[in-house]
Amino acid sequence: MITKEATYKKAFENKAQRLKAKTQKREAVLKAAYLAEPRLSEIDQKLSNIGSTIAITALSGNSDKLEALKKQSVALTAEKTALLKKMGVPDIEYECEKCSDTGFISGKICDCIKREAAFVMITELSREMPLGESKFESFDLKYYPDKTDENGENPRRRMTSVLKLCREYVINFDPNSSKNLLFMGSAGLGKTHLTLAIVSGVIEKGFLPVYGSAENLFSRIEAEKFSGEGKGTYEAMLNCDLLVIDDLGAEMATAFTKSALYNLVNTRILTRKPTIINTNLSLKEIETKYSARISSRFIGEYEWNKFLGVDIRQQKLLKK
Repeated sequence: MITKEATYKKAFENKAQRLKAKTQKREAVLKAAYLAEPRLSEIDQKLSNIGSTIAITALSGNSDKLEALKKQSVALTAEKTALLKKMGVPDIEYECEKCSDTGFISGKICDCIKREAAFVMITELSREMPLGESKFESFDLKYYPDKTDENGENPRRRMTSVLKLCREYVINFDPNSSKNLLFMGSAGLGKTHLTLAIVSGVIEKGFLPVYGSAENLFSRIEAEKFSGEGKGTYEAMLNCDLLVIDDLGAEMATAFTKSALYNLVNTRILTRKPTIINTNLSLKEIETKYSARISSRFIGEYEWNKFLGVDIRQQKLLKK
């Protein structure tokens, strides 16, 4: 489980390592410059003496002498800068000028760390799922029939609308106000593809989601609970910017998983944190498998979208 805390910790570590590498490189060049040019040490000594004298002079109130010392300090500093430049000692080029790569501005986390955390999240998630393949641009509507069925439904029009909904969801995403989504439909209709595209887009905006199949997420929660090794997965699912549960219904529906699902869904509704759930089940099947309490939350608090069409994986296999 990739938690928000672990992601930010890694982001800070990455920043610190890159800054350390730059600093060490500069220090090596700087050391060589001092060995080759004694004047640099002389300037440092004079600047140190002037600094002490300025403090004493400021207390004495001798403004003329204070001004002369300041001018001398500026001149020496300029001379040192010119010497360092001449000898090829580089300034440290910070990735972020706002925080000088410390990661903080006035005690608050800098935006550069949020971008780094998003990169960490994408890298980690890409090892577990095909984020690179599951983009909005690669969602091909040609696999959805452009004809109206006996129920008056046109799969291509429906899925064009769903694709638009998902794109707009990312554009307008807000971890405190975005709506909950329930994607329903048979296997192979693109539910996972579109939710992964949403996850990728949300990450790129600097937010940190939790994504996983219902089977994996609930098995981790259960293992953590009964092993006594903390509640990292459950806490991450409760508090993340966006929770995405894929393939709800494929897991073993035990009393524990039913309770965990209800608590997650209900708590995130109460705290106004958005959740997206994919399932092959209908609302009636959800009620039968889980409970009326859970299905009522989906009906009242989620925008549900039915995916239509013919199994795309099968269509691709047939073409081969």
